[in-house]
Amino acid sequence: MAAQMVITGIQRMLDAVFKTSATPEDKEVFLFSNDYTIVDATINASLTPVTTVGGEKQTLTKANWASATAADPSVCRYFALTGVVFDFTGTIAVYGYGVRGVTSEDLYGAENFGLKSYINGQSLELQPFDLKLDIPE
Repeated sequence: MAAQMVITGIQRMLDAVFKTSATPEDKEVFLFSNDYTIVDATINASLTPVTTVGGEKQTLTKANWASATAADPSVCRYFALTGVVFDFTGTIAVYGYGVRGVTSEDLYGAENFGLKSYINGQSLELQPFDLKLDIPE
């Protein structure tokens, strides 16, 4: 799975690297329930978060991010021993996921993987997932 980085996310990353006053905020992953095509200018308000029990946003810990490598410098991967798991207790339609700042709610990236329906007791696991830098031209 690879989420496309969006302009706001790219700007925040550059700020964190080059501005001495910038402090990276915690990130969270959330599922969205609307069929939205992810483009460079996508913002958080474009995506409708899932609010069904089990589909709530989850905080991503900094220690589980793997930096981009020389072999693939445009990808940052999130690993966690247990993955990011959403255990649903109701019926829900999910189109994708997004990664945003916990406080600012600035969207860093998102992926629409197409309609997937889940019923009580089913799970969706994101393990691992990538944020892929795709510089807009």
